[in-house]
Amino acid sequence: MVKRKNAFRIFIAAALVITAVVLAAGLCLAQEEEAPTINEEYRVIINEVGDGHIVDTITYQKDDYAEIKKVEKDNRGFLTRRFTTVDNTGELVDFKTDLDDAKRSVVLTYDKPGFVYNEKGRFAVYGLPEKPKDEDGKVFTFEEKSTINSEFTLFTDQVILTRTVIELPGSASNARYDAEESAVLYDMPPASAQMGFFSENKTLLSIVFAVMTLAFGTGLVLVIRRKPEAPTAGVAAPAPEPVPATLASAAVQAPPETTGPAAAAAPAPEPAPAAEQPPKAKKFCRKCGARVKPGRKFCTKCGTEV
Repeated sequence: MVKRKNAFRIFIAAALVITAVVLAAGLCLAQEEEAPTINEEYRVIINEVGDGHIVDTITYQKDDYAEIKKVEKDNRGFLTRRFTTVDNTGELVDFKTDLDDAKRSVVLTYDKPGFVYNEKGRFAVYGLPEKPKDEDGKVFTFEEKSTINSEFTLFTDQVILTRTVIELPGSASNARYDAEESAVLYDMPPASAQMGFFSENKTLLSIVFAVMTLAFGTGLVLVIRRKPEAPTAGVAAPAPEPVPATLASAAVQAPPETTGPAAAAAPAPEPAPAAEQPPKAKKFCRKCGARVKPGRKFCTKCGTEV
């Protein structure tokens, strides 16, 4: 009886050991299957107005990179021909694709104006994973593992580990992660702090400009009103000033009469020039109305007799 109990215990122990070994092997196999074959770093550098500069680095294993490089060499644009349809949240500017043989990586760089949403002074970066793995003031790092099938995997199912890095501008403040919105939120100083004296004194300068405009308009109206008016039709012109008596008497005095040889030697007055003759009337053709030169009997345009 004791021997049977010992054999049963040995059997149970062996079964437990075998079960543990099988579970461990299955766990290792599962972990090996889920191990990423592609690593991606998606880094976004945000400027003061919310535009983003993106550097997307996708690193492959040695054999996969060799295949990717060969396909890209034979078909330029193969990796990025559908990129804009995938990232359709805004305009992509200065899009470039580079191959880094040393790191076995495909590097995509581009600018994305308006990457950050400005919501009444609160800036927000949406579409991020659930929780940042690392947070260092103005830098948020997220990690996410997924399975993709696209040009970047040559249309095979591969596990990719994506590391997203969000770098906020230096003047950002109150940076935090909002789990409900899956977004990084931060604040920025007012535009006056970035644009200097004119923005800081916008109200005062507006008042000064308005007063100067009003003063200029008032002065212009006064100048126009003081300008002398031209005499209108039907109004008599002012009488000329009276000439002094001495000058008037001297002006109306007749020249002294001359007699003797001096009178005889005086030249006779020149005859008045003959009155200018009025220009001859112009002739026109009674049929076509064209002008007819003097002396012509027929119209030079239609041939009708004048």
